[in-house]
Amino acid sequence: MNTGNNITEKPTILAVDDNPSSFDQISNTFRDSASILSAVNYQNGMEIAENEQPDLILLNEKIKESDGLEVCLALQKSPETRNIPIIIMSNSSENSNEAESINAGAVDFIFKPLNEGILKARVENQLRQKNNLDFLKTLSSIDALTEIPNRRFFDERLDQEWKRATRERYSISLLMIDIDHFKSYNDTYGHLQGDECLKTVARNLSQNLWRSSDIITRYGGEEFAVILPGTPSYSALNVAKRLWESISALEIEHSSSLSVGHLTVSIGLATLSPNEKTKPHQLIELADKNLYKSKTDGRNRVTG
Repeated sequence: MNTGNNITEKPTILAVDDNPSSFDQISNTFRDSASILSAVNYQNGMEIAENEQPDLILLNEKIKESDGLEVCLALQKSPETRNIPIIIMSNSSENSNEAESINAGAVDFIFKPLNEGILKARVENQLRQKNNLDFLKTLSSIDALTEIPNRRFFDERLDQEWKRATRERYSISLLMIDIDHFKSYNDTYGHLQGDECLKTVARNLSQNLWRSSDIITRYGGEEFAVILPGTPSYSALNVAKRLWESISALEIEHSSSLSVGHLTVSIGLATLSPNEKTKPHQLIELADKNLYKSKTDGRNRVTG
């Protein structure tokens, strides 16, 4: 199960520079501490930044006649890359260039030829700061009770996956999962036991998602949402049935259930192929509609 960036992994640095010796120096400096990506022009660099989401970008101030500061501004304006710190590398010793770089959104500025000690210190400083920010962001995106991602994370991640699927032209499936008769469960067993039930369900759902790209979140109350990127409807149906059966197999006592004597879930499934004219909310609405049908048809089932 994927819940976002793992801040303990080796960081990734994107070097955008048409000078092979600069790239070699960067690679040698961070050989043991980071993964290095390279681009020899700005267009390629922006595409890599958007698709690979590096932890930091080393951006040459000029490549041929193109202006790196305009690229820096564009990266800072894009929702997909605006949180990636950028260090500008410059062949000029003019202080005005440094000020212009900071104004364009760069976090730091370094002169060429690159001094290995200064390069290493400044890059590692920015990576530490990003690591701290990522950690705080992770904390704010985790549901305190179930310890899985929360609704805020769901909204952000679905938007990211939607854009990626639009570019790469694949489908996304969504499962909306609701615990059947959970209010009566709380009334019968108490809210503390209800909390334990939610934790058990969240843990079980997480354990039964087998791909690292699949994302489980607590959508709200007793409802969970699962994002399945690159998953056609028939495969998503298999996942939904597996999750549905796994919860039933727990045989958590639920004497006040109107379905059976143990805890069950209802699931609504939806699949769409994103494009420029469709929006994520359409997938949510379709999955919600199928979840409602599961409930009105008697609960304890999968619809989609």
